[in-house]
Amino acid sequence: MQLLASRADTCPQKGLSLSASEPVELRAGPRLSRRRAVLFALLTTLLVLGGLEFGLRIIGVQGAPDRTTTWFPDHILNPPFVNVDAGDSAAGAWVRAGQSHHFRPFAPGDQPNSFRIAVFGGSAAHGYGVLEPAAFPHRVEQLLQEAVTDKEIQVINFGTVAWSSQQLLWASRQIWDLGSWDLIIIYAGHNELLELSSWKTYMSASEHRRYTRALLWNQRLEALRLFQVGRKLLGRDREAQLLERALQQAAVEAAVADENLQGGLDPVGRIPAQQLDQLRAIPAEQRARIGPLERRYAARTYRHNVGKILDQARAHGTPLLVINPAPSDFHDPISFPYPGEEGARFAKLLDAGEDLMNNSDWEGMERNAMEVLASHQDARAMYMLAQSFQYRNRFAEARDWYIKARAWTEYPNRVVPEVSEAIASFAGLDGVLAYIDGEALFRARHPDGFIEYQLVYDHCHPSVEGNYVLAGEVVRRILGAQLESLSSANELDVDSWVDRGRSAITERRAGDPRLWEWDGRDYSGDNVVYIADFQGDWRNIRDAQEQALAVDNPSAMDWLWAGNGRFFDYELPAALQAWEQALTIDPGLCLAFANKSWALRMVGRRVEALRYARAALSCAPDNLEYQDFVALLEAWLAPRPQ
Repeated sequence: MQLLASRADTCPQKGLSLSASEPVELRAGPRLSRRRAVLFALLTTLLVLGGLEFGLRIIGVQGAPDRTTTWFPDHILNPPFVNVDAGDSAAGAWVRAGQSHHFRPFAPGDQPNSFRIAVFGGSAAHGYGVLEPAAFPHRVEQLLQEAVTDKEIQVINFGTVAWSSQQLLWASRQIWDLGSWDLIIIYAGHNELLELSSWKTYMSASEHRRYTRALLWNQRLEALRLFQVGRKLLGRDREAQLLERALQQAAVEAAVADENLQGGLDPVGRIPAQQLDQLRAIPAEQRARIGPLERRYAARTYRHNVGKILDQARAHGTPLLVINPAPSDFHDPISFPYPGEEGARFAKLLDAGEDLMNNSDWEGMERNAMEVLASHQDARAMYMLAQSFQYRNRFAEARDWYIKARAWTEYPNRVVPEVSEAIASFAGLDGVLAYIDGEALFRARHPDGFIEYQLVYDHCHPSVEGNYVLAGEVVRRILGAQLESLSSANELDVDSWVDRGRSAITERRAGDPRLWEWDGRDYSGDNVVYIADFQGDWRNIRDAQEQALAVDNPSAMDWLWAGNGRFFDYELPAALQAWEQALTIDPGLCLAFANKSWALRMVGRRVEALRYARAALSCAPDNLEYQDFVALLEAWLAPRPQ
């Protein structure tokens, strides 16, 4: 700005004068620098957004709901979390897990003189391959009951095939409607990559990377109310998504023939349950690969979801015990082919590796594997390299490469190292009773530190022996925590119990008809065969049992076995009737009394259970198991001093 002043105007303080003809520029205050202006704008924006976020919280707007997806067409999220059978008016209701494949009923609400544990996880917790008595939750119940005789130990197995932490969070929010819980055990981690592994079957590599990053950002932002409002404004609210999904699923047929699906390798052979239309599978050599981004997502997702489960448990005063699941080292990983001539050359190298192994050419195997690994992080090459080191007694190197092969497999249904680290991060947190490294536990049982089929019978499911080992360590940690509610616990020799159980299992040559010990495996051949539910093994067992009753004059044992099968097939009244029929044929079949007693105890009918337990003991007075069961039921039913 310029002003004209008279020459006579002076500034007496300084002895200066201004000429009327000389322009004078009077400057305003200093301008903000660009950096300060940007900072000021950012601060203002943050204050406005913070005020909006605060306001939305004040008026009760919630953050984004839990994310629970289903990636198998038959994934079990639509049925109820539990099924309640009203029973008859005198007996009362009983409950079974709605998601499980093996029957473990329990009484609803809080029972007197009881200690209840909920177990969450995927198929490894569920006990895939065996019936409930051989799964580790049942073994925990058995061993802990030996230590605590004045309370009924109830370990309820909610483990479900193919569940990851997303489904565990969904399920864990509902257990509090069933009464209080004294402990929650989480044995999970194998399935954290299943969703991404399924979607890369149908997404291009670039789409899959964007999808994975979007999921990570959603996790970071879901607690913000502004994020949730934005989702709704953009039409992404959960209710609309569910409705959209239901309508579109109804239009999708059961299967689409697709030559790009890899038989036995792809995680789904049908369109995923939340697929929006009939997309065709991406050719295997063009798909996204499981790598650091995907494993980072898996680890963050586990921490995110199990962290929420821990918050719930804290709010109810219930401690959490988390377990890093044990994989198998020796189960072949999956690798998909690579494109072009280079891919064909690598395929020949890997195929040649099989011949080199058959000829014990371990150095040749190493050279072949290293040639592939020079340009591709291939799980199969890593596995061959591990084998070449193992057979040359270079065990530490072999273990490292087995673990790397597990991390890079294209269908990861074994816990990867990043997820193991996420599980370990819960150790020592408020509300966490204990952290168990199942992988280290199993490695310590092998002279060279490998996890082999003796303890993990396939890629990730504990064997009957492995379930004993795992249960022993769980009980050791529970008793070591010295919980006030278990203050009456007696000292146990856990190692002896584990060793006795493992020996009994390895010596068994036929199925055990005791309802609390029948593992369901096939003992008819030279090697014991585990149950493959999805291949119909359980249905075959049940059909054979019922067919045995269709002949003239079935035996008492035919009826007893049918009662066992009916019980684990969710048919409690029919099971009770079968055991009664067995006793009608052979009143001296003491085990029929005992099986009926055990089944009635499971559904909370302790008085009836005691009556049949006494009948079993009267039938076989020297049976120590029957003696113990009578003593336990009498202790649970005894009135407690006020």
